[in-house]
Amino acid sequence: MPSSCFSSVLASLRGGAAAAAEDDAGEEGTAALLRRRLLVGEVAANLEEEVGALERALAVAVAERAAVEARRRDAEARADDAEARLLAAEEEKDARAEELVLAAAEAAAKRRQIRDLELQIQAVNNMTSKFRWY
Repeated sequence: MPSSCFSSVLASLRGGAAAAAEDDAGEEGTAALLRRRLLVGEVAANLEEEVGALERALAVAVAERAAVEARRRDAEARADDAEARLLAAEEEKDARAEELVLAAAEAAAKRRQIRDLELQIQAVNNMTSKFRWY
């Protein structure tokens, strides 16, 4: 875990700072050494708190990223589904348009047949009307 890594780094910093402080102890005295150790301890404690805060923020960010990724995948799935429905609707519309064109062509052919039959009926009526008056 990252905190153990940071903790070991901080411990080594403390040890190095403590060793340097002990070397200077002969020159500065015990009070200065204690002040320096206290300051180093406070700095290390502050760093540990900051590291903890960063680790918590990282955990939150990782959790949020997972949620965002899940929402993104869901949105992509909905978009793919909508696209598939759109393509199906376009195909259905094209098929219906073809049906309408065929129906219109059939209707035109039937109108021609009806007109031809009407002309034949008229011709027959004209022929029979001549025979009736005689």
